[in-house]
Amino acid sequence: DVYKRQSLSRMLGDSTHSRAMPPERLARVRGLIPELGRIKQELSVTLAQSTLTDIERDTDELLSLAEDHLNRAAQVFRTLRTAQMEVRSKYESSTHDALFENFTWRQLGPSELRLCPPFVVVARLDDNSGATLRKMMSLLETGIPIKILALRSSLREVYSAVAGTGVLATLSVEMLASAMRGVHFVQTCACVPEFQRRFFTAIVAPRPSVISLLSAREGEEPEAFERRAEGAMRSRAFPMCTYDPDRTKSFVDCFDLSSNPSPNEIWTVEALAGPDLLGHPLELEEAFTFAHFAASDPEFASELSEPPESAEDLVPMAEYLELSRHQRAGKLPFVWCVSDEGSVVRKVVSQSVALQCAERRHLWCTLREIAGVDNPHVEAARAELRKQLTAQHEKSLEKLRTEMEEQLARREKAAVTTAIRNVVARLAGIEDRSTG
Repeated sequence: DVYKRQSLSRMLGDSTHSRAMPPERLARVRGLIPELGRIKQELSVTLAQSTLTDIERDTDELLSLAEDHLNRAAQVFRTLRTAQMEVRSKYESSTHDALFENFTWRQLGPSELRLCPPFVVVARLDDNSGATLRKMMSLLETGIPIKILALRSSLREVYSAVAGTGVLATLSVEMLASAMRGVHFVQTCACVPEFQRRFFTAIVAPRPSVISLLSAREGEEPEAFERRAEGAMRSRAFPMCTYDPDRTKSFVDCFDLSSNPSPNEIWTVEALAGPDLLGHPLELEEAFTFAHFAASDPEFASELSEPPESAEDLVPMAEYLELSRHQRAGKLPFVWCVSDEGSVVRKVVSQSVALQCAERRHLWCTLREIAGVDNPHVEAARAELRKQLTAQHEKSLEKLRTEMEEQLARREKAAVTTAIRNVVARLAGIEDRSTG
């Protein structure tokens, strides 16, 4: 800015060139100098500040505020563009006056939009998340580069009484990227090593963005939140996911699940060790599902119960999810966990937690398929290729086996012929000259 002002000042000096400047250009340049000074003074105080508002406000009001916010930033770029053109003597009134007369944020390029202070809308998904998600989508589909900060402290879902055990007909914030491909999406939390980089990339993206954050509960200690966040990531309760439409043209390559533990597996593994209820030492490993996370979260305390005396119908949670609806009848899903006394015990999982566990598993598998981590078509092609190679290998082995058997048969026949000839020669008293 200082360089541009000095350049413009030199243009307005006592040189013969400034005296020869057309009056309309001279007036335009003189008007730019104080405007650039004002921008320099105010940019770090007002325009550099982001606007933070709540999604509970009226939709039309939010859109109007966003337009005003971005257009204020656009006026700065309008002035800078004009100054740059004047410095290079490239400004033509007949061409550029109309262009800059109604200049808005929509005339800004991607690099300029990245420099605009963000307009941030805060949304809380703990209660009535369906309605909030629908309002988020209505804001995003306008194409205005709004940044929605979706905060979630609770991971407990409430389903309708008619919900089955299959794919639920519910909105999920993680699926926004597949539904709205032009929206930058990141789901993360402060415990992830690359949190700052991913957060910053989303907040300056030259397009609408959604930043889904797992946040601490009111009064929750930092250590307790870190443990809960780690469990949420490991159990697929809150999968880390990034979708950047500007990364590449390939839809699949825009997704990144690398921040998750064991991204190539459906579940991570939990190792437990300790005495059982009878005091006998017990060591085991099992899949760490959403139900295991719920068993460690006080919010779900009412959703787990003691197993019945007859344990014949108890099924581990991961195995329970693999059963059909008919096979699940009469079965009770359970998880192993460590009690307050330090014993390794079983806890029966409620139907609500089992349902959310199934939903989280399906979501995680869907994200892996979308991101290309687990592509059923690739797996089918790999299986077919393996089958063909196996068939070719077996065919080659069979051919080799046949040739060896034929050679062995010829050798055996030759050996028998030789043996018979020798026997006949001895019986007839004829000397075998071949052995002489």
